[in-house]
Amino acid sequence: MTLRTLLALALLAAATPAWADQAPFPAPVAIEPIPPAVQAMIEDAFENGTDAEIDAVVKYARRAFPTQAVVLDNRLAERTAARQAAEQARLAAERERLLTAGLFDNWTGRGEVGASRSTGNTDNLGIYASLNLTREGVNWRHAVRASAEVQETNGVRTQERLLFAYEPRYKVSDRLSTYGLIQGERDPLLGYDARYSASLGLGYALVKQRRLTVDVQGGPALRYAQLTDNGSELDISGRAAIDARLQLRPGVTLTQNATAFLDSQSNTFTSATGLETQLIGALTARMSYNIQHESDPTLGRVATDTQSRVTFVYAF
Repeated sequence: MTLRTLLALALLAAATPAWADQAPFPAPVAIEPIPPAVQAMIEDAFENGTDAEIDAVVKYARRAFPTQAVVLDNRLAERTAARQAAEQARLAAERERLLTAGLFDNWTGRGEVGASRSTGNTDNLGIYASLNLTREGVNWRHAVRASAEVQETNGVRTQERLLFAYEPRYKVSDRLSTYGLIQGERDPLLGYDARYSASLGLGYALVKQRRLTVDVQGGPALRYAQLTDNGSELDISGRAAIDARLQLRPGVTLTQNATAFLDSQSNTFTSATGLETQLIGALTARMSYNIQHESDPTLGRVATDTQSRVTFVYAF
C-alpha cells in the first residue's frame, strides 16, 4: 500500500462522524416484482378500461405491491399526458377544419314532420313540418328555423301558421354570446297576415353539463305587423328567450323552449315543451305541447292557442 493511499484512508477516518460506527445504514428494501397475471390485468386496464376501472386497478396494485407505487404512478402520469396531448391535437384539427370550411360546410340539421287525418262526421286534415339548420364555426354560430302548420276542417282553413327565422350568434366566451335575430311569421287566425321581428341582444349559458343545458337570451326588438283588417302596427319591444334540454336517460330527452316579446301595446308568449325518444339511429319520436298567447288579439279571436303534437324527427 502506498503512502498516498494510507494518507487518504486516514483523512476519511477522521472525517467520519462518531455515530457512523454505532448506527449502520439500513439494508435497502427489495423491490417486489409484480406477478405476470397481475401485470397482465394492469396492462388490460390501461388498454381497454375506463378511467374509473384504471384508477381501481392501480389503487389495489399499489396496496398489494407498495414498492411498485412509483412505477404505477409514473404510468398514470404518462397516460394523462398522452391523453392531454391527443385532446389538444384534436382541438387544433377541429379549429383548422372550421377555419377552412366553405359556406355550405359544417351544417347540421333536424327535420320534423307530423300529420293527422279524420273522416266521418268531421273531415279533418292537419300537417306540421319544421326544419332547423345549424352551422358551427370557431367564433360564429348560424341557425335557421322554418316551420309550417296547416289544418282544415270540413274544407275550412282552421289553422295556418308559418314561421321563418335566421339567428347569427357571436361567441364572446365559453358562456357569453351576442346574437341577432330576423324573423317572419304568418297567422291569419291570430289576426296578422305577416309579422316581422328584428332583435339584438346577449345570450348566456346558465348551465353547461353533460345531461343538462340551459341557455337564455335577452335584448331589444322591433316588430312590424300587417293585420288582417288592413291595418298595421310598428312597436319597439323587449325580447327574452330560454332554451333548455335535460337528458332523462340515454335516448330520452325533455326539452323546453319559450320566447316572450313585451311592448306597450301587445305581448306575445310562445312555449314548446317536448319529450323526445330515440327510435332507431337518427330517428326520434317527439311528443310536444305548444302554447301561443297574444295579449291583444284582433276582435273575435281568442288570446291563447294550444296544440298537442306527435311527430317524427330525423337528425342529419
